[in-house]
Amino acid sequence: MRRRSVGVIGFAVVALVSTMQMAQARDGAYRGMIVCEKMKNSPFMLKAPFDVVVTGKSVVAARPIFNLRGTRVVGSEIASGTMGDDGSIKLTSSWKAGTSGYQGSYGGIVTDKGGTLTGTQEWTLPGGAYSRACTVAIIQTES
Repeated sequence: MRRRSVGVIGFAVVALVSTMQMAQARDGAYRGMIVCEKMKNSPFMLKAPFDVVVTGKSVVAARPIFNLRGTRVVGSEIASGTMGDDGSIKLTSSWKAGTSGYQGSYGGIVTDKGGTLTGTQEWTLPGGAYSRACTVAIIQTES
């Protein structure tokens, strides 16, 4: 009986240490690109750099926001969220400037090497409300 208790405790410790190591392996900076569908008023799809920082269970991401013509940066999207023990990320963001703004929502799985997130942006513009799908691909940068 005593030997079985020691084995169960040993297994639990190994599982806990393994989970902690996987979470620590995901900690760090990731860099990649976000690609979003073309909106009705814009001449092209969005393709922009997307940076992510994972610290424990906290996740922060950033990317530039361009004007509708894509000729000028008008702000920064800052998304924040959490990472689950399985590497699942959930991010949300919001941005507003004058009568324009949007809310973003992204999710996916990240490993210690990188991952893919998918999501949507719900835009409110002077010409109406628009929604577009986005995909983000990231890789972990060298520490």
